[in-house]
Amino acid sequence: MHSQGDRALRQLWGIDPPTVRGPKARWSPLEVADAAVMLADEIGLEALSLARVAARLEMTTTALYRYVDDKATLIELMVDRAVGDVPAIHGTDWRDRCRRWVELLAARYGRHPWLSEVSPTGMPTQPHAYAWIDALVGAIDEESVDALRLAMLLDGLVRTYATLERTVQGAPSPSWLGGAIAERFPRLAGAERQDVTDAGVELRFAVDAVLRGLG
Repeated sequence: MHSQGDRALRQLWGIDPPTVRGPKARWSPLEVADAAVMLADEIGLEALSLARVAARLEMTTTALYRYVDDKATLIELMVDRAVGDVPAIHGTDWRDRCRRWVELLAARYGRHPWLSEVSPTGMPTQPHAYAWIDALVGAIDEESVDALRLAMLLDGLVRTYATLERTVQGAPSPSWLGGAIAERFPRLAGAERQDVTDAGVELRFAVDAVLRGLG
């Protein structure tokens, strides 16, 4: 026997056929996930609830339990749908292809900012997540590079800077902070004025720093 969460993942992978308990279903589990993705795009992941997804689909919360048992299971499906298929990755060399991969994945996070709110607990479980990793591993033809680890590192950078994009406020520092930093940490004088509001710029710097040290 499999739990509902496990069953949902097995269906994503095509191991089990899509099924819904009870009478003929109005929606498929993936259609429910698509509706939840659209709702999360509007209100964020924290505000998302099964009740709100049910209301979007004009059904009761009880009826939604025919498709998913809990929010965690729904999020598993949502991540797979939001990440989606991998576009073609082109570049003159493996480093350029890595940069392009990062750009494409960051664009998905930009389209669905709530993705950066999903905290990883280990290796991914969804097929689309593995499709992205596989695409980067296939794009790296440098034998000295551990492509799988690099893929996970770059994925982590995308997630980190997507979180920065979502949370950074850009508010001015207190007027006294510059003097305090300069006095205690002279080498960091002026650091409080560093502009980190453009997460894309920061992400490109981080990726370039990683790639310069490889191969």
